[in-house]
Amino acid sequence: MKTHSRFSQIAEKRLTTRGGRDGGFSLIELLIGMSIMAVALLSIATMFSTGYTDVAAGGKVTMATAAARQMIEDIQTLPFANLPNLNNKGTNAPGDLPAANPERALVRKFRYALAGDDAAWGFTVAEKGMWYTLTVSGVPLGGTGRITVADQSPTLRLVTVTVTVAGRPDVQLSTLISRL
Repeated sequence: MKTHSRFSQIAEKRLTTRGGRDGGFSLIELLIGMSIMAVALLSIATMFSTGYTDVAAGGKVTMATAAARQMIEDIQTLPFANLPNLNNKGTNAPGDLPAANPERALVRKFRYALAGDDAAWGFTVAEKGMWYTLTVSGVPLGGTGRITVADQSPTLRLVTVTVTVAGRPDVQLSTLISRL
């Protein structure tokens, strides 16, 4: 019987060492901890959607840059004397096209790459087969482009290609082309 009372004293001492608690958390402490964790997790979760939006927007700017680079590469294949035919030409409307080929075909290709097929532009099956359209999740980029050509000297021209995508800053690339 004495051992039993000794055991009871030890158990009672353990219960009262922390102010009468047995070492667990109270309901209020648990609720406060869960609330703090919930706020932290929600703030982290919002970063994911913001990050996804930023990555998608960055992808559009990257594609616009790639289109502008490709356009400059294509322009560099034209004869030096034909470059002024591209001055202030863009992909907004078919009426804005250069009068003759190869400049006309180049701007049509630029339009198809940036915005995809459009009945007003009358892209042929052959053109669609040769050209590509920049897409985001299967949807055309929806951009527009403009080309400007400025004479720097009789043998040097500055060609600037500007690509605009809604909601993003314009991408503008320039190069100097010289007559040899």
